[in-house]
Amino acid sequence: MTMAKHAREARRAPRSRHDSTVEILGDRGSAPVGAARLVDVSASGARFAATETFVLGAPLRARLRLLKSGVLDVRGTVVRIEEKTNYTLYAVKFDSAADRLRP
Repeated sequence: MTMAKHAREARRAPRSRHDSTVEILGDRGSAPVGAARLVDVSASGARFAATETFVLGAPLRARLRLLKSGVLDVRGTVVRIEEKTNYTLYAVKFDSAADRLRP
């Protein structure tokens, strides 16, 4: 009996694991409306853990605090949701990101 090989994940960009903060932003110019824990990030998206509820396909504005790298403001769409025991993991595909990090 042979083991089936797992399909290789098709990623556009490599992920970088993080354990930092994501501020969920409201309408343009408004203050943060929530916070979450950043799990990983790539050039095309991010995953974060939250106790708040977001809907698949929903637009999202966020401010990623990337440890020693700085702050990145992004807009994206929720593309995957994974329910866990005490939180939910959300994957966001970036529609746009700031051209550069802010210290």
